[in-house]
Amino acid sequence: MSEYRREMEQESFSPEEFVERLAWRTVTTGEFDPDKLHSSFADAISELKTIAEIQRLKCVQVENSFMSEEQHLRSRLVMLLNRNESASDGLSDLEKKVNSVATKVGHLGDQLESVNLPRERAAEAANLMKHLTDFLQPGSILLSDMFRDKDRLFEAAEVIQKLQMIAQDLTSMGSTGSTKFDGAIQKISQKYDEIERLLIEEFARAQWANDTNRMKEIALILYNFKGYSQCINAFIEQSQLGGFKSKDIFVDVLPLCKLNKPIIDKVFPNPEHVMGKFMLHIFHGRIQETVAVQLFERNSSDKVNQNKFLKNLSHLYLQTKRVVQQLKDSDVGTDTQFLEQITEQIYRKHMDHYISHEKQCLQYENSRILQMYYESLGHQKRTIQSNFQDIRRDIQAVIGTRANINIAQIENFGGETFLSEEVAINLLQESRVAYSRCSLLSKKSEIASNASEILDILTNGLLREHVDYALELGLQGIPIPEVKNQPVIYFFDIVKRCNAIVHLYEKEFIESLLPLIEATSTLSDCMQMKKLVLEHIEAKLDAGIDRSLETIVGWVKVILQTEYSQKEFFRADSFNDMERRNLISAV
Repeated sequence: MSEYRREMEQESFSPEEFVERLAWRTVTTGEFDPDKLHSSFADAISELKTIAEIQRLKCVQVENSFMSEEQHLRSRLVMLLNRNESASDGLSDLEKKVNSVATKVGHLGDQLESVNLPRERAAEAANLMKHLTDFLQPGSILLSDMFRDKDRLFEAAEVIQKLQMIAQDLTSMGSTGSTKFDGAIQKISQKYDEIERLLIEEFARAQWANDTNRMKEIALILYNFKGYSQCINAFIEQSQLGGFKSKDIFVDVLPLCKLNKPIIDKVFPNPEHVMGKFMLHIFHGRIQETVAVQLFERNSSDKVNQNKFLKNLSHLYLQTKRVVQQLKDSDVGTDTQFLEQITEQIYRKHMDHYISHEKQCLQYENSRILQMYYESLGHQKRTIQSNFQDIRRDIQAVIGTRANINIAQIENFGGETFLSEEVAINLLQESRVAYSRCSLLSKKSEIASNASEILDILTNGLLREHVDYALELGLQGIPIPEVKNQPVIYFFDIVKRCNAIVHLYEKEFIESLLPLIEATSTLSDCMQMKKLVLEHIEAKLDAGIDRSLETIVGWVKVILQTEYSQKEFFRADSFNDMERRNLISAV
């Protein structure tokens, strides 16, 4: 029976496997005996019934025990609920008594305060009168030890601050009433200044020791003194001492503000005002000094210095605006509008005449780039009168045709086009930088007009001084139609390069200028100016292409007239295949 119980108490017990094992243990030999198997199953069933009965009795016993414990717990729970209800009623009565007592105590405290406050005021007035009497005594030595004891500095500061208010009242009484108090008023004023100085010195020592609790205590006392601003200035100077470690001061501004913001909030009773002065000292001190050093005095004839001045100005102004934005994003407790006003004050005198310097610098750079290009070609730029040259060319062509001689002096400069995409890119890069500075340094109301002036300088330098000049030289280099020698025409190379440069100019107009002048009346003016200049260039291109085609046609006529007569040309039997190919090749 114990063996069956152990098997059934296992977690992996399976009735089917139990029956299989019982049958296997019964059949020990190969022969099957049903009677023996039946007897074995009957004995096992009897034992299992006995085990089931024993387990049933145990379950009944456990259930009876649980029922008894449940009844005991129910009775205990009822008792606890009754006690909790009684305690709740007692707590309510106790709260009523406490409220009644508190009301009486508060009333009694008000009565005591109404009685004690006049006493305290009287005692304080008596104490002040005692100290005032001490100041009224002749001589410079005070009888009270409080003003001579450094350990009682805070107590002396409280007393002297009130005596100073009394002295001001005595002074405001008039010359008749204040004559006999002049000595006392003077001594109070001297002692007031002395204690104020000692407090500021003590505040500085506490700051060196990083004792914020003592700094807070001293700042609270000095808050009612006239020298409170001196305490703030001392704190700011000492906090910023050694705070700018890198060469670029703009990098140190935000970390310095983040470092001192918690200290200012903890120490001073008016942290917003102190933080404002802290930022004002940085901008009007460090940043303004840096701006004054880097934006050196300009000489109107020194264009290199002007270029450096504009680069430094845009860099410094951009860095300052970036610092203001960082301070705004980090929320260090400063008014962003206040910082922007300070920034404008620092840079206003440098930015008032910005566009005049920008125009001079851009004109100088354009002239320098073009001069370097023409010098690299060994070319001296000429003054060209296009109308005179056209008349001269026509006269030479007529005379040459009638006299059958070539008197035209055509100079093609060896095929040089005098157009360079590299020069155009350099000029456009200078204007792109100028546009960027214009949007940064100009007033919002002047951005469009200033950008228009930059466009005018770019157009004059790139299209008029460079492209138009090259077209004039190219037009002069086109041979006349009636030539006796095979003409060499380079004008088509000029057309190709001119087209590339105009494309770059148009791209720069759209990308850099258009965002600055869109939605303004300046847009139509700039578009009209660009249209007129490009139409002028297009007209010269058309004239040059027409002249080139005329020259080509004229040379074809010369070939046909000199090599083959018109009569022979129409006689098919006069030409063999080789001659026809030579004629076509020549044409």
